[in-house]
Amino acid sequence: MASGLSALFQLPPKQAIAYLGAKGYRLTWNWWEMQGEAHARAFTVAKLARLDILQDIRAAVETALKEGKTERWFQQQLEDTLKKKGWWGKQVDVDPVTGEAQLYQAGSRRRLQTIYRTNLQAAYMAGRQKQFDKEAARAPFVQYLAVLDEVTRPAHAALHGKVFRLDDPAVDVISAPNGFNCRCRMRNLSQRELDARGLQVETDARIEARELPKAPPGLETQRGVSVPGPDGERRA
Repeated sequence: MASGLSALFQLPPKQAIAYLGAKGYRLTWNWWEMQGEAHARAFTVAKLARLDILQDIRAAVETALKEGKTERWFQQQLEDTLKKKGWWGKQVDVDPVTGEAQLYQAGSRRRLQTIYRTNLQAAYMAGRQKQFDKEAARAPFVQYLAVLDEVTRPAHAALHGKVFRLDDPAVDVISAPNGFNCRCRMRNLSQRELDARGLQVETDARIEARELPKAPPGLETQRGVSVPGPDGERRA
């Protein structure tokens, strides 16, 4: 993840800061209660039902974004606060949907890592999307860039290096972050840059949907993009 975030940190953070600053707050229990556009409007952390703690976490995210603070700083900044307020370690609470007691993971260094990475990348990519839209006339293409290592999703690895027109519907489906804990990013390119690098625009991308029978309500259908690989086989 470090390589992906370090690339994002090279961007002027003004638009990313504005994106995060415009968000309100929302208390949620399950991660799937907010998807897509809802996440662009409200800051939330799953299974966190206390506004004061949510405000503490957001304040640390904003400072990390504005001042380029590291993940380690973020964890150190919040660990003592969350422990003092009782939101740390394994806990039992009532699921507001089912009414049943549920064991869940509250604060932990692993959760803080996820919160830091997810929120900073989402903010930077939202800012970058505005740059894409602003520069669409000059650079009407985007290239998908994945972090290629042992934990990269196969579907994301298959998209690595692929170039799409900015107005291709597939771009809306795969825009980074492309799923939970995604480390991918996208960069805009002009026709001159495509020619100089010998890149071709993807013309055979397909938006595909698959049914997830055990998914939470409203998320039974998952969309993705498949592209042909070097051997001609489609990968999604």
